Amino acid sequence: MASVRSTVRFFAHVGRDLLGTLRARVRRTFDWVVYGVDEVVVGVDVFPFAETLTGVGWYEWNLLDALDRRDDGLRYNLYAHTFLAPGEQPPPVPGRRKMRLRVHEVPAGLLLPIRPTLWLLRTFVEPVLCFLDGNDVFFAPNFMPPHRHRRRGRRTVLTVHDLAFTAAPELVGPETLDDMRSRFPRSLRRADRVIAVSEATASDLLEHYEFDRRRVHTIHEGLDPHFADLREAPAPDPALPDDYLLFVSTIEPRKNVVGVLRAFALVAEWGYRGQLVLVGRWGWRTEAIRAELESSPVRDRIIHLDYVGRDRMAAVYAGARALLFPSWIEGFGLPILESLACGTPVVTSGRSAMPEVAGPAGVYVDPESAHSIATGAASLLDDADHRARLAALGRTRARRFSWDEAARATANVLRRAAGKRPDGPETYRV
Repeated sequence: MASVRSTVRFFAHVGRDLLGTLRARVRRTFDWVVYGVDEVVVGVDVFPFAETLTGVGWYEWNLLDALDRRDDGLRYNLYAHTFLAPGEQPPPVPGRRKMRLRVHEVPAGLLLPIRPTLWLLRTFVEPVLCFLDGNDVFFAPNFMPPHRHRRRGRRTVLTVHDLAFTAAPELVGPETLDDMRSRFPRSLRRADRVIAVSEATASDLLEHYEFDRRRVHTIHEGLDPHFADLREAPAPDPALPDDYLLFVSTIEPRKNVVGVLRAFALVAEWGYRGQLVLVGRWGWRTEAIRAELESSPVRDRIIHLDYVGRDRMAAVYAGARALLFPSWIEGFGLPILESLACGTPVVTSGRSAMPEVAGPAGVYVDPESAHSIATGAASLLDDADHRARLAALGRTRARRFSWDEAARATANVLRRAAGKRPDGPETYRV
C-alpha cells in the first residue's frame, strides 16, 4: 500500500505542476494583452551548479544572486534535471525572489521500473513543462546550451568566457576540445546575443568567427562577496608557512604551472627562503607538470593543496607575498581579482584578459620566460614599499568590479534579446 500511495502522490504532484504551469502561462498572456504587463521570463542552464564550483560556476552563481536582487520585470526558470532519481539531490541555487528551480524526485517505492520511468519523464514530460513555462529567452552562462536545453526559449543569449579552444587548442583537454569544435559554432550562429566577460574575449570572438559586433556585449565579472565584504586584510591561514608565494587555479597546461615551478626555483636560487603554495585540483594532461614538480631542486619547499573553499581562501591569499598567475590565456582571471582584494600583489601575464583585470595594480611578465616570471616576483620580494603600493592599488582596483553592475548590464542584454527595450547600458567595463 505504501508503494501505491507514493506512486499516486508522485504523479498527482506532476499533474498539479502541469496544470499550475498552464494556468500561469494563460494568466501571463492575459496580463500582457489586457494590462500591458512587460514581464520577461528567462530560462537559465544551471548544470554548472551540479559540480564543485570553479570559475564558470562562481560566475553564474554570483550573477544570478545579483539578478535576483533586482526589481526589473525579469524572472527566471532554472533548469538542470527536473526529475531526479531516488536519493538524488538537486543542485543548490542562489536567490529566492525571482528564481525557480522545478524538482520532482521519483520515490524509491514507485510501482513502475524507476530507470525507464525516469527516462520517459525527462524525455517527454520535462519538455512539455518547459514549453508551458513560456521562456522569452534562454540564457546559457557556460558557452552554449546543453543538448537537452537547446529549445527552451525563443531567443538565446550565451556567455563566452574565453576562446582557448580556438586560439590555443593545444591547451584544452581533448574531450572539451571536440565538444566545443562540434557544437560551439552552431550555437554561436543561433545566438541572438553574446556576452563576453572581457574585451580580450570579445576581440578573440570577432577574430575567429564571423559575428556581428553589435550582438557582442562585454560585461566584466564582479568581485565575489566573500572578498568584497572584507573590511580589513584577513589574518593569514595558520596552517600555512609564514612566508610563501602562491598559485591558485586548476593545475593544467593553460595555467603555465611549469613556468611557475621554474620561476620559483630561480627566486629560491637568488636567495628567497620562503615556500611555494599551489592551490587547485589536478586537471588534464598533467604529466609534464608532475615531472617538473618532482624534479624541482626545491621540491621540499613546494606545498600542494587540493580544492580550498571560499571561506578559507581569503586567508590563503592574505598570507602570500604575491600571487603568481602567468597563464597563457584567460577569459577573465578571477584569482587575480580575489588576490588584489586581499591586498596581495599579482605577478601575471601581460596578455589576454589579465591586464584588464589587474590594471595598474599588476606586475606584468612574459609567460614564455621563467626568468621574466621570477624577476617579477623578485621585484616584489625585494621592495617592501613597492609591494605596499601595489597592495593599496589592488584593493581599490578590486572593489571597482561589481556584480550588481554586471547584473544590470546582463539584464539589459536579456531584455534586448527578448525584444524588449533595455533600461540602461548593455555593457559593463571597469
